[in-house]
Amino acid sequence: MSEKIQPFPFFLLLFSIFSPNPYSSISFIITAATASNLPPLPPPPPPEKEVILDLKNFLLGNNRINHGQYAGWNESDPSPCRWFGISCNTNGRITGIDLHNSNINGSIFPHFSFLPELSHLDLSSNSFFGQIPTELTQCRGLRYLNLSHNFIDGELILSGFPLLNTLDASFNRLKGRFLATFPEKCGSLVFIDISSNNFTGGIGDYFDGCRAGLRYLDLSLNGFTGELWRGFWFLREFSASDNDFRGVISPETFPARCNLEALDLSGNALSGIFPDSIANCSNLTSLNIWGNFFTGKIPSGVGLLTGLESLFLGNNSFERDLPVKLLNCKKLKFLDLSRNQFGGEIQEIFGELSSLKFLILHSNSYIAGIEESGVLNLPILLRLDLSFNNFSRKLPAAAADMPVIMLLILSHNDFYGGIPPEYGRISTLQVLDLSFNRLGGEIPPQVGNLTSLLWLMLANNELTGEIPLEIGQCSSLIWLDLANNSLSGRIPPEISTTGRSPLPTFAKNKRFGDLAAGSSECLTLKRWFPASFQPFSFIYNGMTRKRCSKTWDQLLKGIGLFPVCLNSSKPFQTLDSSGYLKLSSNLLSGELPPEIGSMKWLSLLEIEGNDLSGLLPSKIGSLPLIELVVSNNQFSGQIPPALGQIQCLQSLDLSQNNFSGEFPYSLNDLSFLNKFNVSFNPLLYGVIPMSGHITTFGNSSFLGDPLISFYFQNAMPPPSTTVYRRQYSGNMISLWVFVALTLFSLLFGIAFLFLWLTSRSRSAIDPLLYSNQDPTFSQSENLILDQNSIFPSPSGSSSPQPSSSPVVSVRVYGMNKTAFTYPDIVAATQNFSADKLIGRGGCGEVFSGDLPDGRRVAIKKLQSGGYEGERQFRAEMETLAGGHPNLVALHGWCLAGFKKLLIYEYMEGGSLEEVIKDQHGFQWEQRMAAAVAVAQALVYLHHDCSPAVLHRDVKASNVLMDGKEE
Repeated sequence: MSEKIQPFPFFLLLFSIFSPNPYSSISFIITAATASNLPPLPPPPPPEKEVILDLKNFLLGNNRINHGQYAGWNESDPSPCRWFGISCNTNGRITGIDLHNSNINGSIFPHFSFLPELSHLDLSSNSFFGQIPTELTQCRGLRYLNLSHNFIDGELILSGFPLLNTLDASFNRLKGRFLATFPEKCGSLVFIDISSNNFTGGIGDYFDGCRAGLRYLDLSLNGFTGELWRGFWFLREFSASDNDFRGVISPETFPARCNLEALDLSGNALSGIFPDSIANCSNLTSLNIWGNFFTGKIPSGVGLLTGLESLFLGNNSFERDLPVKLLNCKKLKFLDLSRNQFGGEIQEIFGELSSLKFLILHSNSYIAGIEESGVLNLPILLRLDLSFNNFSRKLPAAAADMPVIMLLILSHNDFYGGIPPEYGRISTLQVLDLSFNRLGGEIPPQVGNLTSLLWLMLANNELTGEIPLEIGQCSSLIWLDLANNSLSGRIPPEISTTGRSPLPTFAKNKRFGDLAAGSSECLTLKRWFPASFQPFSFIYNGMTRKRCSKTWDQLLKGIGLFPVCLNSSKPFQTLDSSGYLKLSSNLLSGELPPEIGSMKWLSLLEIEGNDLSGLLPSKIGSLPLIELVVSNNQFSGQIPPALGQIQCLQSLDLSQNNFSGEFPYSLNDLSFLNKFNVSFNPLLYGVIPMSGHITTFGNSSFLGDPLISFYFQNAMPPPSTTVYRRQYSGNMISLWVFVALTLFSLLFGIAFLFLWLTSRSRSAIDPLLYSNQDPTFSQSENLILDQNSIFPSPSGSSSPQPSSSPVVSVRVYGMNKTAFTYPDIVAATQNFSADKLIGRGGCGEVFSGDLPDGRRVAIKKLQSGGYEGERQFRAEMETLAGGHPNLVALHGWCLAGFKKLLIYEYMEGGSLEEVIKDQHGFQWEQRMAAAVAVAQALVYLHHDCSPAVLHRDVKASNVLMDGKEE
C-alpha cells in the first residue's frame, strides 16, 4: 500500500508568498509530492541593487528639495558598485555605504539589514532625526558605524553588533543609560566616541570586558554621574570631560602597566589630591584635569612624564609651589595653570621651562613678577596670557624683546601709564589685547610697524589724543577696537588702509599648525567677538572649551566662522574672514572719511557716542556690512539711499543724530535687517510704506520723529531746507514737535472714528490684534485667512482694510468665503507628525495634508521667532498672496502668537531636478516651457512686486512641477 501523501499546508505557501523580505522577486513552485521530503528553504538573498534603489527613493521622499549625490544613482546601471558612496567586494556584494555630509533630512533607512555583507556605514554630518531603527541591529556584519553630527535621539543599542570595531555617535541627542544596552562581549571594539549627547547614569566597570581591543573612548559632554571608572588605564586615549563625575582618584587608578597617551578629565567635580602614580603612565603626552576641585600640591609625578606636551591644571585649588621635577618635561609646549588664585609674584620656575610655546596664567591674583620670573625671556613662547590679575604698574617694555611672541594678552589688570613705543618692534605680534586697564596718553605711532597684527584691542582705557595716521600701515589688521576711551580729533582717512592684505599672515598661520593648542577657556575669544555681534551670537549657544580652541585656530588662519557677504550689492554669502572697526564712546569729531568705503573686509562699523558731524558718506553703501551703528553723533543731511544696497545688513542704528530730508525708500530693500532704529532725528519726514520691510519694526524705531507717518496717514509737509543743528534755537524744534503732535493726534482720532464706524461689517479679524490666545485653544477666534477672500475679484464687495494702529503692524482683512481653522490644519497634518513631514530647511518644516474641502495642501511651519520670524513670514505672505500663475499658490496663512503657518497648493509633480534627467519623458518643448515659466516668475518678483524680491536660491530643486503634462 502506497504511503499517503500529506497535503501541502496552505499557511506555508502564504509564508512563501508574503515573505518579510520586500525585495524578493523570485517565484517558487512547491508541489505536494516534494513538500514533505525537502528541508525548509532559507529565504533568498535580496537583490542588492533593489535595496539601494529603495534607499534612494526613501531619501528622495524625505528630501524633496535639496538632494545629495545619491540622487544620481542610475537605475539603468547593471550594478550599483560604481555609484557614489557605494563600495563592493570582489564578488560584487555591497560592503560599504558612505553618505556623510549629503544634506539628508529625515529618519534613518530601516532596511540596511538586507545587505548581508555590509560592514561600513557612514551617515555622519547630516540632519537625521528620530530614533535609530531596531532593524539596524540586524546588520551583524557591521565593523564601522558613524552616526555623528546628526539629531538622532532615543537610546543607542549596541547588543546586535558583535563585530563592530568603530562606533562614532557623537554630537547627537541620544539619551538614557548607554551601558544598559552595551554588549557583554565587546572585544572587537577599538574606537568609541559618544561625546556630546545626553547619556546619563554611571559607567561602573562595563568597559572592563573590552580590554582586548578598545583603545579610544570618548564619553565627554554628557550627563554621566557617580564615581569615575578606574579601569581606563589600559586605553590609549580616554576623555570623560564635562560630565558630573565625583569622588577622588586613588593611586591604584594608574598601575605600572598604564597605557594612556592622552587623558582628559576636565570639567567634572573630582576632588582630593591628584595621585603621584600618574608617573606610571610613561607614554602620556596630554593630561587635562582642568576645572575640578583638586587641592594640595601639584603631583610631582607629572615631572616624570618626559614625553608630556600639554598640561592643563587650571581652575582647581592647587598650592602655588610647583614641583621642581616639572623641569624634566623637556617637551612641554602648553601649560595652563589659570584660575588657581596663587597670589603674590609669578613663580620663577615658569621662566625655566624653555620648551614652552603657550603659557596661560590668567585669574591667579598675581601682583608682580613679570620680569623677575623670566617668562618674558622664554625663547620660543608664542602666547602669554596674564589677564585677569592684579598687576598695578606700567606695561613691561621688556615684552618687546620676546623673539617670537604672537599673542600677548594683558587685559583686565590695573596697568597704567602709556603704551610702550617699544612694542612697535614686535614684528611677530598678531594679537595684542591691553583692554580694561588704566592706560593713558596717546597711541604710539610705532604701532604702524606691526604688519602682522591681526587684532588690536585697546578698548576701555583712558587713552587720549588722536588716532595715529601710521595705524594705516598695519596691513593685516582687520579687527580694531578702540572703544570707550577719550580719543579726540578726526578719524584719519589712513585708517581705511588697515587690513588691506591679511592673507600672507593667514597663510603663515596655516603652515604653522595648531595655534590654539587646546586653549582651555573662551575669555579672550568673547572679547574678540562679543555675543552682541549678531552673526557670532549663535556660536555662544554651543560654546565649549573644545569648540573655543577650534574657533581660536580658525580665526588666526583666516577660516570663516559664519557666512558673510563679500559684496554689498549681492547677498551671496560665503564662509570668510570678516573684520570690524569699533570707535564708539570717544570724543572723535569732524566728518567720517569717505575712504572707509574701501574697507572691503569690514562687517561691523561702530562709531556711536562721538561728536562726528557732516554727511554720512554714501560710499558706506559699498561695504559688506552686517552691523552699522552711528547713533548719538551730529550727522546731518539726508540718510544716504545707498545704505539700501547693503543687502546683508542685519543691524542699523542711525538714532540720535540730525538727519533730515525724506526717509529713503531704499531701506525697505534690506531684507536681512532685524534691528533698526532711526529715533530722535526730528527733521526726517516721509511715509513708511505698508508693504515695506521697515514697517515691521513699528513705532519703537521712530521715537522722536514726529514728521514720520505710517500706512495711510497723511505725511507731514517737508520742513524747510535749512539744515538745523543741535546748537540752534531749541524753541524752533519745540514748535515743530508741538505742531506735528497736534496734527498727528487729530488725524489719528479721525482714522479711529472711521474704522470704528465701519468695523461692524467685517466678518473676521486678525487674531494677533485682539487675542493673545494660542490658536490651539480656540477654534472660533483664530481663523486661517483664505487668500481668495483677501484678494477678491474686482466685482467683489470686500476689500482689504489696513489697520490704523501704528503700533501693531499686522493687516486686518475682510472675509467673504468659508475659512479653515487652525484645528483643521492640525488634523490635516496629524498634529504635525513626522509621517506628514515632506521637507525641512533653515526657515522651518513643510507638512502635507488634506483640508476638509478636499484640497491637498503643503503647510510650511516657520520656526523663526521674534521680529525676524515675523518679517520673514510677512515677506513670503505678501509676495505670494497677490497670486501669479508661476508661483506656488498661497491658500492662506495663520499668524497668532508664536504660530506662523503658510498654506500652499500641493505640487504633485515634484521638482524640476527630478524630471530634467529624463530626456525621453521630459521633451525639449516642456523644457523650454519650464524655462519660460521660471523667467516669468522671476520677472514678477523683480519688477512687479513692491518692494522687489530677490530669490537668491534659484535652482532646479527649488522649481516645483504641477504634474500636468503641459
